[in-house]
Amino acid sequence: MSRKKEEEEYIPKAFQKSKKQENKQEPKKRGKRKKTKKVTKKKKLKKIILSIVLLTVVAIGISLGISANTWKKLANEMLLNQNSVVIDTEKKEIAKLGCERNNEVIPASSIPQNLKNAYVAIEDERFYSHGGIDIKRTGGAIVSYITHFGKSSYGGSTITQQLVKNLTGDSTDSITRKIKEWWKAWQLETCLSKEEILSSYLNIIYIGPNMYGVEVGSKYYFNKSANDLNLEECAFLAGINHSPNSYNPFERKR
Repeated sequence: MSRKKEEEEYIPKAFQKSKKQENKQEPKKRGKRKKTKKVTKKKKLKKIILSIVLLTVVAIGISLGISANTWKKLANEMLLNQNSVVIDTEKKEIAKLGCERNNEVIPASSIPQNLKNAYVAIEDERFYSHGGIDIKRTGGAIVSYITHFGKSSYGGSTITQQLVKNLTGDSTDSITRKIKEWWKAWQLETCLSKEEILSSYLNIIYIGPNMYGVEVGSKYYFNKSANDLNLEECAFLAGINHSPNSYNPFERKR
């Protein structure tokens, strides 16, 4: 009989059973420990991912806030529709920038209601009810664009969006540009009244050869101020807005 067997004979049976039970329970405990470690790792990973997402959202929010504030300040300055003036060290005017454009600003109170109504009816019938983006019209434009394989002439731009385009000068045909335009149009609606947006639009739109704004257009086509236009003349100005050069009665057509 070997020494190991001899030693086992001297160990009480009750103690031998408990030792066997411990040996059986050890793999179970190890399995539980592994599972606990896995759960802990998953929780840590979730916390890290959540932190990254939150930081990203905060960063995007701050970026959009700064961008919106900058755009509003810039737009308000541009809507003054004044030429930039270059001055010397003694604050004397050296030159004016942008004076090559034939433009004359008319206050909102001097623009006839018939002229405002005509432009709204033709360009943006839901102007007074939307927040810068006409969802119904935009949806129709998107569907038309898709069904015509990107060659549709269906316009979905609101008066506010057209004002943004005129202010920025960006007319590139891209989805990115359109999304930026929507964002900027919505921002304008939050800082300007409908009356301010409409009058700014009417003072900046292209109306004929090197002419901008309804006041200049009125004098060019009818030799009078926009304030004196009758209903038919208001309808004419709004009607040629889609393509002023093509509908210009003074230009010889080939």
